[in-house]
Amino acid sequence: MTSIRVVFPLIFALQIFVAVGLTGAIAYVSHMREAQDTAKEILELIGNMIDDQLYRFLSQPIDLTQVYADSLRGRPDLPLDDLLEPRLVKKLSNGVWTQAQMTRWANLSIANSAGQNLRFDRREYGKKVVKVSDIRRGGGVEWRLLENYGKGGMPLEVQEAAYDPRTEAYYRDALAKGGLVVSPIHFSPLLQGSAPVVTVAEPVYDAHGRPRAVVSSDIYLAGIGRYLQNLHLPNSSIAFLFDAEGHLIAGSRGSFPGPTAGRLPLATASSDPIIRATAGYIAERYGFLAVPDAESFRYVRGEQHNYVHTDHLLTDRQFAGLGLDWRLAVVIEESDLIENLITGIHSAAWLSLGLLVLAVAVGSWTAAGMIRPILTLGKVAAALEKDELDARHLDVRQLERDTRRRNEFGELAHVFLRMVQEVRARHDLLEAQLEQLRVNIDEADTQAKIRQIADTEFFADLKAKATRIREERKRAAEPSAQAFAEHDP
Repeated sequence: MTSIRVVFPLIFALQIFVAVGLTGAIAYVSHMREAQDTAKEILELIGNMIDDQLYRFLSQPIDLTQVYADSLRGRPDLPLDDLLEPRLVKKLSNGVWTQAQMTRWANLSIANSAGQNLRFDRREYGKKVVKVSDIRRGGGVEWRLLENYGKGGMPLEVQEAAYDPRTEAYYRDALAKGGLVVSPIHFSPLLQGSAPVVTVAEPVYDAHGRPRAVVSSDIYLAGIGRYLQNLHLPNSSIAFLFDAEGHLIAGSRGSFPGPTAGRLPLATASSDPIIRATAGYIAERYGFLAVPDAESFRYVRGEQHNYVHTDHLLTDRQFAGLGLDWRLAVVIEESDLIENLITGIHSAAWLSLGLLVLAVAVGSWTAAGMIRPILTLGKVAAALEKDELDARHLDVRQLERDTRRRNEFGELAHVFLRMVQEVRARHDLLEAQLEQLRVNIDEADTQAKIRQIADTEFFADLKAKATRIREERKRAAEPSAQAFAEHDP
């Protein structure tokens, strides 16, 4: 039989543990879920912000190309047969610098059907530079300051190349489509080191439908990387772009590794551990071709939890339908994103655990206090049963203290103490009656034994002998008494 002193506190503590523990567990899970939802919302907000900012950056070449192509269509009398003629270059450059803002990463090229290419740029020197090439003269590219063009002198730089714009994919695609096109990533021979770019191009036709020129502008991948690096993201976060084949286009952290032998690096082989781990997870979970729109998820790298937001870039903007199939991934470590929130939840969880332990301890103490009067009653009853109860008994004293409780236990102790006192009084009375009865019984027994002895023949003979002896002694004493009387004067 299990004692109530074990069962009752155990049940009481278990009830408190289940109630408080279950409430704390539900609150912890709910708060963690809210924290994760908040993290995803923040991450999606950051992803949308980057998408908007990249849109403004990447839409500039499109706007520049379209504006200048419309400008050339509005001047059908402007001859474009010799793009390198200084006066024509001056007219074209005025249109470029007045109709569009040429930032440091902006450029504009005009190519004609004769294989000439005229390019306005300011990337390498920070000044207005014109790059000219003519395949009929070997296709070498000369870099000259725009303000000095046509005045002779040595060029700033000469790039040995047989550049023919008509052989470029963007040129052919623009003429084939007859409208705006965006090329896949390619390595432009017009840039130092044959840097990777994406070219936006649009053809311009004359009144008879013959191509007059193809206007184009390059989007530098290095410029995209620099733009991402200038974003104010948390220190442990990173944003990067990749294409459907998993090639790394640009990243926001550190120096972006350049291509090797005219090839873009794979994101899964990146030197950045976060990019490499995230790209590996994406490739394993979705595959680069099937990355869903606006997907947020979390994965674990080592002991670090990372939140990731992926989305197709610029799918609902003017890039839609132009073949720019890029994906954006934003990765933020949990410690940076919701560290304070997680810390608060963990602190609350530890506090709840401490309160739970305290509640169990208090509950056990309370339960022990509740069953102590019952145990005292049991001990008093056992002592009363064994006739070991007196006024000095410790349990009786405890029972007397329990009578001072102003609750049901006090009333029960008072009733039980009165019962004990009555039982003790009856017991004492019974003991006295038993003692008196014992005395009476002993006296009657003695009289009966005397009568029994007196009725025996031996006692009668003994009594006769005693009578005879007394008479003999009396007769013997009579002569002596008489003689004494005679001699008395």
